[in-house]
Amino acid sequence: MAAADDSRSTPAALPYFTVRPADSPLDPATVETHLRRLHGLTGSAKAGLLTRSPRPTIEWLLTSSGDEHGLTYAVGVDDEDAHSSLEHAIRGLFPDSYAIAEADRETLLDPLTLSEDADTVALAFEGDPTHRKDWQTCLTPFAEFHESERDRNHVRAPLAAVAETLADSPVPVCYQVLVRPKPDWSVEADERRLDLEQGSDTFGGKLMNALVGPPPEDELVMLGADEERVVHLRERDSHHSFEVNVRAVAGHSADPTDAERVLGDLATAFEAVSGPFYRIEGTVATGTDARRLADDLHERTLHAPAYGRSLTSSGRRTSPGLVVDARELGSFCALPGDALTSAGVRGMGVTPSERTGLALPPADQLAHYSGAGMTLGLPLTDDDRATDEPLVLPPALQPLHVGWFGRTGAGKSTALVNAMLANHRATEGASILIGPKGDGMGKDYLRAHSAEYGSLDDVLYFDCAAVLPAISFFDIRGELDAGIPRETAVADAVDHYIEILRAIMGRDRFDQAVRSPDIIRYLVKALFDPVHGSDAFTHRQLHEATRRMHERQSAPAVSDDDLERMLGGVVANRAQTFDEIMQGVANRIEKVPVDRRLARLFNHVHGAENENGDGDDAGPRFDLLDFLDENVVIVFDTGGLRTEAQRVLALLILSELWTALKRRRKRAVTEDLPLVNCYIEEAASIAVSDLLQELLSQSRSFDCSVTLAMQFPAQLRGYDQDVYDEILNNVSTVLTGNVPSDTRFAQRLATDDMNPQQVGNRLRALRRGQWLVSLPSAFDRPEPRPFLVQSAPLPPGHPDGEHALAFDKQSTLATARIEMQARTRAEFGLGLSSPSVVGEGPSHGDAPAESAASDDAPPAVRVDSALPHTKRLPPTVEYDDSIHALRCTRCDTRYDPSSDGMQRAIECCSSIDAVDGDDIPICELNLKLTEAERLGSEWSDTQLMFLQAVYNAQQLRFDALEYDLLWDSMLRLQEYVGIESDAVQDLIDADLLRHDTDRPHRLYTVSPEGRNVIGESYRQGVDYGHGQGDLEESSEHVLGVEVGRRYLEGEYQDDPESEVAEVIPYYDLGDNQRLDLAGVDDEGDVVVAIEVERVNHDVKRAVPEDFDKMAACDPDEAIWIVMSHTEGHDVLAALNDPLEGDARVEKTYAKTSPVSSFRISVPGLTAMYTVEQVREALGGDGPTV
Repeated sequence: MAAADDSRSTPAALPYFTVRPADSPLDPATVETHLRRLHGLTGSAKAGLLTRSPRPTIEWLLTSSGDEHGLTYAVGVDDEDAHSSLEHAIRGLFPDSYAIAEADRETLLDPLTLSEDADTVALAFEGDPTHRKDWQTCLTPFAEFHESERDRNHVRAPLAAVAETLADSPVPVCYQVLVRPKPDWSVEADERRLDLEQGSDTFGGKLMNALVGPPPEDELVMLGADEERVVHLRERDSHHSFEVNVRAVAGHSADPTDAERVLGDLATAFEAVSGPFYRIEGTVATGTDARRLADDLHERTLHAPAYGRSLTSSGRRTSPGLVVDARELGSFCALPGDALTSAGVRGMGVTPSERTGLALPPADQLAHYSGAGMTLGLPLTDDDRATDEPLVLPPALQPLHVGWFGRTGAGKSTALVNAMLANHRATEGASILIGPKGDGMGKDYLRAHSAEYGSLDDVLYFDCAAVLPAISFFDIRGELDAGIPRETAVADAVDHYIEILRAIMGRDRFDQAVRSPDIIRYLVKALFDPVHGSDAFTHRQLHEATRRMHERQSAPAVSDDDLERMLGGVVANRAQTFDEIMQGVANRIEKVPVDRRLARLFNHVHGAENENGDGDDAGPRFDLLDFLDENVVIVFDTGGLRTEAQRVLALLILSELWTALKRRRKRAVTEDLPLVNCYIEEAASIAVSDLLQELLSQSRSFDCSVTLAMQFPAQLRGYDQDVYDEILNNVSTVLTGNVPSDTRFAQRLATDDMNPQQVGNRLRALRRGQWLVSLPSAFDRPEPRPFLVQSAPLPPGHPDGEHALAFDKQSTLATARIEMQARTRAEFGLGLSSPSVVGEGPSHGDAPAESAASDDAPPAVRVDSALPHTKRLPPTVEYDDSIHALRCTRCDTRYDPSSDGMQRAIECCSSIDAVDGDDIPICELNLKLTEAERLGSEWSDTQLMFLQAVYNAQQLRFDALEYDLLWDSMLRLQEYVGIESDAVQDLIDADLLRHDTDRPHRLYTVSPEGRNVIGESYRQGVDYGHGQGDLEESSEHVLGVEVGRRYLEGEYQDDPESEVAEVIPYYDLGDNQRLDLAGVDDEGDVVVAIEVERVNHDVKRAVPEDFDKMAACDPDEAIWIVMSHTEGHDVLAALNDPLEGDARVEKTYAKTSPVSSFRISVPGLTAMYTVEQVREALGGDGPTV
């Protein structure tokens, strides 16, 4: 027997999930999908230094009490952190008709009482491979035990046979399956496959290959069995397999032979699961072995697979540890209710298919719910027959709002398509769909709309993964034009923005920093200030205002006295407290630009000036006000976005809708306005927002109806009980399918004839496509009692419906959809420009596969160029590694692999202006190590190339087209050489590389040890010295000097009225002294001196020395460039109070004063600026190439 796993799971007090099957079948594909999800379960235990973190153990139980109490089917897990994930997987694995409840494990095992003196009988299933490694081959997939659509041959599911045996058992029996994710063993599978193909899978084969060598590839001949094994190895999912133990233990019985008979019958239950090389065999045990199995069951002991080698064994090596993949696991643990015979049905208490109907409301009441409106379905009579006349919610009752609840797969999306389709004809205002599910509902609606109405001319469709609505979020111009008071418009914008940030971070996390939300409100109001602000701005401007306030500890100017005092109170905090507060603000607002789509949306302002100073009024613009009174359908398909982005975009659209409704009402000349309908799929995540609450409570006065669709109402209770109650109070029309019920929801639907408990039972009994409906009524009319409807027939155009589109109609629809999406994008959409990433497929010049296969030597790695390694290239350029050249992708013209060649390749069929500068990589690297030196290095070629790239950058060796230290982050260098962040961190940990700063962007410096590794040495007069650089200079200092040099050249040398004739960096003064920058006149005298200061531990000594050095030159101007305002104040403090000598500067300034505001005129200091201020003075966001 195999040894047990070292770490035994202790049964925890976690509830187990009991499952009561229905007579609906299990879908094998669904079973496989959700069992595969179990492989990803992670627990709370942490990995050790040399060990993996233990994976949770999942336990399936099927217990029989041995009497009339029947069977119990349950599943649980031994780790609390995995409990919720297991529940999601189980609920997805079984159809909605399978009832899932909770029970504790002890209760489940109560029938299995074993006394010390009683005879114990147990059953263990073991894996029996033909060859030692045949555990790697396949078992019979679960899908093969289900009815074949082709030949209708039906094979019983193995667990159904187990249930039948247990149902007839006169003794209590507990059947247990323990499942634990198995680590990836694909390497073992590949090695086994290679052994089989080379004839070395057996000891004799290995010996023969060792003696005479392996046969040539063209002479390899595999036996038929080995060929089948290779096929199995390819089919087996070695990435997502499980370690499984299967056992059964019988409880106390007056006659032990009864237990032996029952378990003997069970022993053959999995014969059909066995594969040709890997069999599953059951063995009945008694005595000590049975007692050990009973202990293992109670303690959930999982024995790992151990098919060991033995010189004395007879050839069969069995183990209780089975290896099973997701296709096969269902045979041991998935119980399909439809596969049970009458004994199993009785034992399991399978829900019968017959359902009693509900009486329909009187005909005179139903008459009010016919005609034009929102189709809800077909009413079902008490004998379960559907009426011909559909149930319709008239437009007059729609502003009371609709709640549509149904689990995934219940038909909710298709029903909503029917509802929208009919309502589009019945109402005159806009229909707006927000669909985050990613299940194709938006496209399904387009198909149905085209089939029903003949065109898509009145439809807008935003596939938000690619095209976003061109909404100006921070924009109150429309509200002001409509006559809405500025204070109201600003308050709405502020509240909606806070709501969006809460949606991104989560309410609890967002509100943890108590002061941060208030300060965000202050800053947004400041940017909307009527005197110092504007009526519209971008999120980037808000972020910059936050940064300036943080950096300078000074408040933005505002005209509101109260707001000024509140902002003043914030900046009056002590520096450390203020820094913590502002860091909390930054942490929250920076969540928006982290998502590229959200950044694009929040930084769009229609009509804002572009870089040429021209307005973009001719560009795309989306304002819902333009459509509210039009009979159009607007679809926002957010299925391709992350969950957080979906939530944010939904709130953004609701914010736009809310302000548009208020503007429409303000401008209206009549009380009756066209009804607007907003349909929100998967609404639970945004239903908790104050924005939606406000919309639900007030929108009926703005002639707007909201339909909320979600899986089940109790989802809301998980967010907030008050919100849950508010939603139920504000939604008058309820349609619910088979969903988990709770007391509050059941009470909402209960009547005199159907109490809350009966409502819950009714909901659990509903079939897919059935809905329990509760309707509102007109004023002073009685409301109909809840009744049942079934979904309306599939909408027109649906491929499975009666009116599927013919081929020519499908072609017409495809053309119309392309034209409609192009119109939407051109007039109302914001496109997304993704970084151009080098593809992973073979390059243009890949060598033939035959030659590659015949050569065992690894291909040579080019280290003189970054082009073979870069992850980014312009979209019109590709690299051909077979000839080490660049190609134009449009005309196939070749160019040199250099910066000049790159520019020519781009301009061949495109232009530099059309290319994202970050997509233009560095070309030449020139790593100077020989192949032998690289092979002897402990560092990878990629790490060595990255060191060389950083060194070249800090030496300013790159052309500005490919990399400019002033504007480009060294994160780009990581992308250009294809190195991962972990590998960069290894270089930092080894002190070969130093992380200088992240402001204004990421900068690294190669250390002296790093230079030695790549064979670079500093030479005086070439790499450092007069006009060249400082010894051991950092990239951050080089950046400061280069910023200063360009500033001096632009502001002084190029100015005809300036005396500066030449700018000399690292100007040598003699006596081992040097100015970082000197602007000299024709006589060689220093007119302007610049010192780039990085503050370190020696600031009190170094700064006065630098001051004296500049003062001795008696320049007209002595300028200091510092890395930040804080460091600027440290420099000033060192000049006010030096270690030696008198104070160099008498003037002092408050810590909140920007360094550029210093008004000092002494020989060694006439001005001070931060690096970013000087960069801004150079103009733009980067160099012009």
